[in-house]
Amino acid sequence: MESVLSILESVFSPIFSFFTRIFGYALSCEQYIESLQKEIGELRSKRDDVKREVDREARQGMEATNEVMLWLKNVEGLEAEVGRIVEEFDARFANPADGTPKLVLRYQFSKRADEARDEASSLMGKSNFYKVVDKLMPVRFEERPAALTVGMDSMLEHLRSACADEDVGVIGVHGMGGVGKTALLNRFNNEVLVQGTHLNVVISIRVTRDFDVEKTQRAIGDRLGLSWDERKTEDERAMVLFKVLSKMRFVLLLDDLWEPLDLATVGIPTPAGHSKVILTTRIEDVCDRMDAMKMKVGCLGWDDAWDLFKRKAGERLIRADQEIRHHAEELARRCGGLPLALITVGRAMASKRTAKEWRHAVTTLSNTPWQLLGMEENVLLRLKLSYDKLNDRLKTFLLYSSLHTDMNPMHKATIIDLCIGEGAIDDFDSPEDAYSEGYDLLGVLKAASMLEGSGEDHVKMHPLIRAMVSWMVCECGKKDNRWLVQAGAGLAEAPDAEKWEGAERISMVSNEISSLPEDPHSPALLTLLLSGNRGLSTIPDGFFRSMACLRVLDLSRTSIRELPPEIGTLLQLQYLDLYETSITCLPKELGNLVKLRSLLLSGTPHLRTIPNGVIEGLTELRVLCMYASYGNWRASSSGAGISFEELEGLKRLRYLDITLENATTLQRLSRARRLAMSTRYMHIRGCLGLTIIQLPSASLGRCMRGLRCLRISHSSKLEEIIVGGGSTPNEWSLLPNLHVLVLQQLLKARIILKDRIFPNLRFLHVWYCSGIEQLIRFEDEVGEGQEPEVVAAFPHLKELHLGGLPELKSLGGEGRVLVFPCLRVLQVNECPKLKELSMVGEEMTDIFCSQEWCDGLEWGDDRIKQALMPLFTPLQ
Repeated sequence: MESVLSILESVFSPIFSFFTRIFGYALSCEQYIESLQKEIGELRSKRDDVKREVDREARQGMEATNEVMLWLKNVEGLEAEVGRIVEEFDARFANPADGTPKLVLRYQFSKRADEARDEASSLMGKSNFYKVVDKLMPVRFEERPAALTVGMDSMLEHLRSACADEDVGVIGVHGMGGVGKTALLNRFNNEVLVQGTHLNVVISIRVTRDFDVEKTQRAIGDRLGLSWDERKTEDERAMVLFKVLSKMRFVLLLDDLWEPLDLATVGIPTPAGHSKVILTTRIEDVCDRMDAMKMKVGCLGWDDAWDLFKRKAGERLIRADQEIRHHAEELARRCGGLPLALITVGRAMASKRTAKEWRHAVTTLSNTPWQLLGMEENVLLRLKLSYDKLNDRLKTFLLYSSLHTDMNPMHKATIIDLCIGEGAIDDFDSPEDAYSEGYDLLGVLKAASMLEGSGEDHVKMHPLIRAMVSWMVCECGKKDNRWLVQAGAGLAEAPDAEKWEGAERISMVSNEISSLPEDPHSPALLTLLLSGNRGLSTIPDGFFRSMACLRVLDLSRTSIRELPPEIGTLLQLQYLDLYETSITCLPKELGNLVKLRSLLLSGTPHLRTIPNGVIEGLTELRVLCMYASYGNWRASSSGAGISFEELEGLKRLRYLDITLENATTLQRLSRARRLAMSTRYMHIRGCLGLTIIQLPSASLGRCMRGLRCLRISHSSKLEEIIVGGGSTPNEWSLLPNLHVLVLQQLLKARIILKDRIFPNLRFLHVWYCSGIEQLIRFEDEVGEGQEPEVVAAFPHLKELHLGGLPELKSLGGEGRVLVFPCLRVLQVNECPKLKELSMVGEEMTDIFCSQEWCDGLEWGDDRIKQALMPLFTPLQ
């Protein structure tokens, strides 16, 4: 019997439970819904606790484990389902529109609520995690698109070496636009990807011109896998990034920085050890201000440039046609080794099959490069980004730098002179201030990769920078005729007058032009540069008739003998350069140029006539250069020459180079304090009334602290030039900047060194002074039998030039050895009686002389012979 009951129970018990559950669902629906809401409420509280812990640990550089992330996702899904159940329950029982019996509806909702409650209970049971968060593990490396790189292997190796140096934290890769900085960075990034490293992460970010901290933080956070929270402040986000990165070995690649980046502001720890920040920029100053180890990416050498160009243009065609090859080489040269230009021009020529097309491309690239396919959008617009960052003064300096020959060094002083004349540097108190400012501005352009260095005193401009400037002047190519620059183009004739129409800037420097158009119509012309055309001797009548706006006129290094009277109609002219011309007289109309700021007449020894009133009429003059030029100044109220009062009336004059021919005007200059302070180059020619010149003295030193060059020449009366021995022990401070001393054709003069010092002199030239037997005489001579005296007579002298000295027998006299601590160059020519060099030059690199003179030298000291003999170079 018991067994029968057991069997019946086992059969009917599940059936009973089933019907009990069904009727329970139907009768107790509200209780199931309430129970579900209670369970989900507890689950929400647990979910919030877990999320707070995850957020807190994220600020410490941690992230949620996969288990926690899945749990949170499931909770989120369940919460949505519960919301739907409750919402539908309320809606259905308020108005069961579908006609479904309420008993069935109650059953359905109870069943869904019960199942959801079970899931909530299950999730709650899984919420006691072994570990909520773990260390953040971002994607370590991302491959970057890498363009073809040619000639960069050495730079890449340099970058590898710098990254291996634990003492280097920030590396600054700088260079002009289009030179391949980004390509180098991407190649480095991909090399790390392939090789695998000890790094945790490499982050590569391209920085926009208008730097945005938030965008940079977001980009770094995305690479690290951090969630972005709009509610956090910039400082809070920086702290999160800082804590994460501080626990990593990272390399951060910042491409195309335009301004220094404060790493701490973004949240980047100061890189140390294996962590690095590598940046690229066009502006060297960005590297300096971020304490970066600098690496300059220069343009390609010829072999690499030619190889890259051939790859893009098609090597087979270039190799097959010699004429095309000739034009191809010219195109490649005009790209100046800039990879971006080589690629662009090469691609533009890839479809050209005839020599005529290639020849036309050379002409286009030379004159209107923006018309060549791809140049405007791919090259010029990119270079323009650098131009747009410049202020107006820097743009003026860049403009005048661009008006000279391609890649040939330009003297910085020439550019500064032009910009002073243009007014880019104005209201300076002294020439030193003006030139210091000019040198600084040129340095800014060089640091911005707009100019290239070429020694201490010269700069060069890349041909594509010049092309970009011309494109900008021509309103981005819209007005081609505004720019007529054919510097160093080998022109035998000036362009026809028609080509001058509409031009604002014309430069034909360093050509072979011998004549100019008679009446060019150039009403918009602002700048005209004709320097270096030695065959140009005349300016035709009517030439200046239609140039009413002309501000800058450079006729230097031509053979022009006179200016036409119509020069006086150029009422806007601010700069006139007649340096090293054959000018013999100035027209009286020149005095009408009331806006003239700079008048350069140095190196014009044939200038003999300046009408009275011309100089005093130039009331705006800041710069007047007349070194080795007109010198017949009249100190008295009567006599020949220009009254010195005309100079004294130039109240705005700040820079003066002058030639004087008598002692009276020299004394007058020394008493005119403002003029004396403005004097930089002085030529005392003829020396009338002078038998002794003492350096310094009341007439040569007082108020002349800016004097840099003194030339004394053409005198048969001057007997002594005394160096030192002034009335006060510190009198040399009166001439602290005298660097150049030239003594020329002084038939009787001798140099007497009293104080045995000449502390500031850098260059000493002694030429054709037939009476000099001993270069330097001392008041106390060395007696017989005494040890040779070693004298440092010229402690900072760099170059010593001796020529045409037929009686010169020694440098310092018997028993003296002259020491030249800084001397680099000694040149000796036509000094037949100088048989011994009793001197020591620790820094000397060259001795230029005739082979005959060198062979005839007598050596009293073998040590001096061994030191000097390897330095001899025969004069040509």
